[in-house]
Amino acid sequence: MSQPEEAAAAAETGESWQRVHPASPFVHGWLAVVGLAYIYWQNTDDLSWSERFTGDRLIWTVAGASIALLVVLIFYFLSWYFTRYKLTGTHVYVNAGMLFRSQKQARIDKVQGIDIAQPLVARLLGLAELRFDVADSSESVLKLAFLRKAEAHQLRVVILERAHGAEPAAVQEPASEIAAAPSAAVGLAPAVQPPLMAKVPAGRLLASLFLQLPVIIGMLACLAMLIMWISGVDGIVAGLIPAVLTFGSWFYKQLNQGWNFTASASDTGMRISYGLADTRQHSIPAGRVQAISVTAPFFWRMLGWYKVEVNVLGTKSDDMDNLQVLPVGDFEAVTRIMGILLPQLGIENQREVLATAVSTGYEHGFIGSPQRAKPLSPGAWKHQGFLATDTTVISRYGWLARQASFVPHNRVQGMSWVQGPWEQRRKLAGVRLHCAGGSVIGYLHQLDADVAAGFTRAQAQRLVER
Repeated sequence: MSQPEEAAAAAETGESWQRVHPASPFVHGWLAVVGLAYIYWQNTDDLSWSERFTGDRLIWTVAGASIALLVVLIFYFLSWYFTRYKLTGTHVYVNAGMLFRSQKQARIDKVQGIDIAQPLVARLLGLAELRFDVADSSESVLKLAFLRKAEAHQLRVVILERAHGAEPAAVQEPASEIAAAPSAAVGLAPAVQPPLMAKVPAGRLLASLFLQLPVIIGMLACLAMLIMWISGVDGIVAGLIPAVLTFGSWFYKQLNQGWNFTASASDTGMRISYGLADTRQHSIPAGRVQAISVTAPFFWRMLGWYKVEVNVLGTKSDDMDNLQVLPVGDFEAVTRIMGILLPQLGIENQREVLATAVSTGYEHGFIGSPQRAKPLSPGAWKHQGFLATDTTVISRYGWLARQASFVPHNRVQGMSWVQGPWEQRRKLAGVRLHCAGGSVIGYLHQLDADVAAGFTRAQAQRLVER
């Protein structure tokens, strides 16, 4: 019987706790071994290679290393021994701690999703970590680390089936009004392989990164400092090294978030996976999406590429500010994802409305900035605009990076009036719509002041009536 099946049996028989995989402490604890080796090397820096490993010093080195390794192994064993979990009919419990014990729990009926993470070492060892997305949870996230990858996936299925009822729900298809149904070439039945909404090829991802202004500016800045260093400019290395490290860290983060990226439909919404060295899998319940942003950076527009980010209530990602559901993709991928996360825009011809929202024009009822906004936003005033449908506020803004935001009326938490002195002189105003779960907002930018005031009154009435 596998570990998840034993845990399920324990729920019925009252059996004791299950332990995580014995190699779990090593996934993060290998840094301690590296640290000890580094300390030894620093303390013997004045010795040659032969002096370090000859004569009596070799004996003391081997003895010291053996004792240190034994202490580390004992600590690893105790850490593993005191880390246990248990699955009952109503809760998931995780106990950890040797000197300071802690017990965390998650009610199964409150579980909204379970993410699977694989840091690099865990990936090499075939292990995975479960991260529970629990409704009404505190800032402390329940994590179960580490199980064999197959066991982690099986345990995830068992818990989600209990959370959603005995019978697994059918996989949700994207709304037909926005997106066409997935091709039959996708192949397998939903129970085996859910419909694939988007996949990011490595070539497209790399091209999209090098076509972003921060990357272009960063590369030019590093190149300029490198030329100055070669030319003999004093002190430039002090600025070059931090710049290269900062740019490299940012670039790797963007690369990791989009590498091997796939987005699939699930029974409650979407499921995304990505990762270069560390892999991540996130579940995104459609009912908890608070706002959606579709962005087209300047150099992407000629290729028809977009990025989609969402605010999701209660879901936190360790490695990104907003939750990306599409790092880079074409309009068809955007329509499929929108058809899952926001199937009803509250207006007919939803696909055409979406196309207008991510471009320019005033078709389908879009209201734009008046011409007197041109001196304040010469490059963006034709793109700026909004459309309030029966269910959603769609807003467009931005110049170099054009952005369209979709905020359902029932997700709006508050509004703020934006009118600086220059806007006031030209009888212009803006409105920001705030919602929970992230930094995506709705922004109605530089509208006619009377139009902005009318929208504010109408939106306030919606907030009162809901």
